[in-house]
Amino acid sequence: MAIIARGHKQVRDYERALGGEPPRGGVRKSQAELTRHLTQRLRKTNADRREIAALTAQKQNLLLRNVSRRDPRLKEANAGLERIYAQRAKRRLIRPKLRKFEPHVISGSNFTVHVPPYDAPWTFNPSGNAADANAAAGTYDLACQSFGDGTQEVAAGVMSWFFCTTADLQQRFAAVIDFSDDWWDSASGYVAHNDLRTRMWVFGQSENAWVLQTDVQPGWSDGVGWTESHGSSDGGRLSAEAFFPARQNSWYQAWVWSDAQAYADGGFFGIAASSIHFSASVPLMVFGSLF
Repeated sequence: MAIIARGHKQVRDYERALGGEPPRGGVRKSQAELTRHLTQRLRKTNADRREIAALTAQKQNLLLRNVSRRDPRLKEANAGLERIYAQRAKRRLIRPKLRKFEPHVISGSNFTVHVPPYDAPWTFNPSGNAADANAAAGTYDLACQSFGDGTQEVAAGVMSWFFCTTADLQQRFAAVIDFSDDWWDSASGYVAHNDLRTRMWVFGQSENAWVLQTDVQPGWSDGVGWTESHGSSDGGRLSAEAFFPARQNSWYQAWVWSDAQAYADGGFFGIAASSIHFSASVPLMVFGSLF
């Protein structure tokens, strides 16, 4: 098998020669669908949590009814915890260095490697936390905290167009993800949750629908209550793959993105806290297989 296109420009020109330019407005459609998905999910999550919080508040008040709100020991402990939470939330996260690969197309295998610059970024940040995506660099960054503020959520990712020349019920989509993270949740008489999901989604232009929606690593889901505290600082390099049904001579948008959600409640007894910093580099996306 021979490499018939090498480098970003050759690969891009080769795919455009086969399939023409990707349809204008196609990216806006998938970006809007991503935003709609998270908006609806966040609305439902908040509604569920409000219902549960109304019931648990009654039990908390019974358990804490003999605790004086003016107790100086309580005020001092709460102030100390807030200082610790604020300091840890300011930790700087180092983004993993983007490794360099060469994009290419191999004849006879429908095997294509894409590298940055990719075709589009996307972010979701309804509450003014921090979410950034850079399609040119192939990177995205997330940061959100809740210090007794309920649910805070951010998301971001990057997309590359892929032109499929042959019909394939098991079209392979793979990506390398370099990442670093720093997350924690801590409870002081209340509860906190900390969740991150990384996803590979593919939007089919001719299908006008998502043809792949799957979760991959890195990701976690954690919760604490009363006096628990959990957390981790990690990083590494992961490869992930998924498969989707592809039509012949069709354009597809391949998205790699992550969604971070922090939740914490609080009251006169104190506050819980939850914090997520996450940074990712996507040095390459691969379509198809050599075999």
